[in-house]
Amino acid sequence: MKDRWQTTENLSERWDKRTILISKLIDEESNIIEFGAGRLVLKDHLPRGCKYTPSDITDRGYNTIICDLNNSILPSFDNGHTVACFSGVLEYIEDIPRLIQHLSNIPTIITSYATLELNIRNSSSQWVNSYTNEEILQIFRSEGYKLSKCESWRKQTIYKFTK
Repeated sequence: MKDRWQTTENLSERWDKRTILISKLIDEESNIIEFGAGRLVLKDHLPRGCKYTPSDITDRGYNTIICDLNNSILPSFDNGHTVACFSGVLEYIEDIPRLIQHLSNIPTIITSYATLELNIRNSSSQWVNSYTNEEILQIFRSEGYKLSKCESWRKQTIYKFTK
């Protein structure tokens, strides 16, 4: 999987609109960590006063925290982050419940997800999981999150979960 994301040619500009929609759900003065930071589009669309930390499976510059979210041991992300963002990432995570439990100290998580209801899974996408909308909601509820906002982008849902 890492090989696919090494080069920026595999990071489509057409995904930028999804990331910009996510940025509009972030409150001013937030301390953000973005997982799957890619081309760092979120960094350039943040509200006033936000701090930004990129994280990705490969170095994207700007002091990227290099992390494979599918590793059995995840690093601590305890840097006072108030928001975690995922744009087009969760579909590649082998154990989403474990990841959300690991991040449950972060009060807000904003993520996109291509739910099973809206998408046919095929091998070309390389997605490793298939959750329904209700299953995604339940994963976050089990860690104490509530859905505070929900929007659509193409055949994906953008969720804002808060504690």
